Amino acid sequence: MKKFILSFTTILLVLFLVSCGKKPLTDECGCFLNYEDALSYSGKNKKPMLIVFTSEGDDDASSMLVNDVLKSSPNTLSSKYSILHADFSQNAFQKTTAPDDANSEQQAIANTYTQIMQNNYQLAVLFNVTATPAAFLCTKEGYVYAAIQSEEFSDKSSFVNKVNSYDGELKRFNSLVASTKKGSAIEKIEAIDGLFMATKDSYRSFLLPLIQDAIKLDKENKTGLVGKFILAQAEAQAMSAYSRGDVEEAVKQYLVAADNDFLKAEEKQECFYTAAYLVTASGSDDYEGIIEYMQTAYDLAPNSSKAEAIKNAISYFETVIDYSSEYDGE
Repeated sequence: MKKFILSFTTILLVLFLVSCGKKPLTDECGCFLNYEDALSYSGKNKKPMLIVFTSEGDDDASSMLVNDVLKSSPNTLSSKYSILHADFSQNAFQKTTAPDDANSEQQAIANTYTQIMQNNYQLAVLFNVTATPAAFLCTKEGYVYAAIQSEEFSDKSSFVNKVNSYDGELKRFNSLVASTKKGSAIEKIEAIDGLFMATKDSYRSFLLPLIQDAIKLDKENKTGLVGKFILAQAEAQAMSAYSRGDVEEAVKQYLVAADNDFLKAEEKQECFYTAAYLVTASGSDDYEGIIEYMQTAYDLAPNSSKAEAIKNAISYFETVIDYSSEYDGE
């Protein structure tokens, strides 16, 4: 297993998820290289998606997955899934650099692979990939229903068997997705909430289109769920912005959400607390601004389960400011 770490500097290089060309690009395994291409094929052919992140040649498990599974003939999984293969090996990186004496065609190829690498870096951030290999199973709409852990990559049979073991979960998710398209507005919203709750927190950002549908369907918050969905929308949009290195936009998404009357006090608290966290994680030394967000969060719900932790965080940053003042005065 190879550790997969995305520094904030690296994230700054990441661009939007866009297709690199009209014709879908595939690798030597026959797998798609771009998320949008894999998603489009999945929808058109009514196939679930299998997304794999590897570093072929850099760790044994990735090499097994590529050579024994993706390159196997026949690839038993390709008939059942639309497969996206995001490789971060040294070989993949070499394709992003054109020779010193490159002609226009060679430079264009290198630029294409650079875009692919950037796209897949952003995707890795959205999937919270911390090590390779990693694999995820999604419905044909791109909703994540399973993540396969690194210990399941010991050999071909264990990996394929693990993938197949989620057939029941796929059926359950497909049923939940189908329910979001039937019945009254209230019934659709409740079905969206059912799918939302069935999806792990880490992957709810992929439900953004459905979340936005739910908000539009219940403009008066008759279900009492709109505040929850507005917060979820902010989380998804902030995550997308943060993965591009746009911390200011990520923070803005939470501040806009916090201004919505449908959010409960604790939901608004979550917005300001997360805004403070994002500013801190970006390496900012605007400690007074961080404290202001934290204090607002605390005041909104001083008896919440997070209130004590927020109070302690405020004390910490006040200490940092005091220490910085003393240091500057020396």
